[in-house]
Amino acid sequence: MNLNPSTAQPLYMQIRQMLKNDIQEGKYKPDEQIPTEAELCDIYQVSRITIRKAIEELVKDGTLTRIQRKGTFVTSSKFQNELLSVSGFSEFSHQLGMIPNSRTLRSEVISATADMAERLQIEEGSQVLELERLMYVNERPLFYDLAHYPLTRFPDLEKKIARDESTYKILKQDYETEIDSNDKIINVIGATKDLAKALECDVGANLFRIVKIAYDSHDRPVHLSTFMCETNKVNLTVHRAK
Repeated sequence: MNLNPSTAQPLYMQIRQMLKNDIQEGKYKPDEQIPTEAELCDIYQVSRITIRKAIEELVKDGTLTRIQRKGTFVTSSKFQNELLSVSGFSEFSHQLGMIPNSRTLRSEVISATADMAERLQIEEGSQVLELERLMYVNERPLFYDLAHYPLTRFPDLEKKIARDESTYKILKQDYETEIDSNDKIINVIGATKDLAKALECDVGANLFRIVKIAYDSHDRPVHLSTFMCETNKVNLTVHRAK
């Protein structure tokens, strides 16, 4: 497809379609970086404003993803995250056939607020482990997670959590606690500056905000977690019970 300056269709729309065709035909693959704006200007012999507008359209429809300080990439295929699943992030990643990776941003013992105490069924002011992490798949951040664990129930968890293994595995091995069910509240928010930096997305990008309370087999709360992820990277699914 060649650019046609005599047609009524704007140049940026023609370039948008050409780039989309290249992606569909496999010239640019998922997670692959596309040429820079300057390189695209040379390829199509148009102004940077035209290229930028074409890219903006592809970012809006989810075909491309901008990553701060790195460039513009073909959007990954969406991950299917089962809403009713009780698995942790490591288990979720293994189900996808991928190796999970996480980075702890902050680990701190704090006093439970009134809201935390109510959700975790503990006394207000009692000690809680606040764990802030980024979860990676294919070396790209997928989830931002802010989790709270009651230390009255899981003493010294803040020391054990540093081990390079699944948190749910630690709960099972060290505290004989397994997650049996969970409640989730989901809404969509715009990425703040800090969240955009952590998730390598644009400020204002749509994020799923998933607040989860995980329970054991006795319906006792195990932890309270707030997950954030880009809506264009994850499909949230619900399977009908048999």
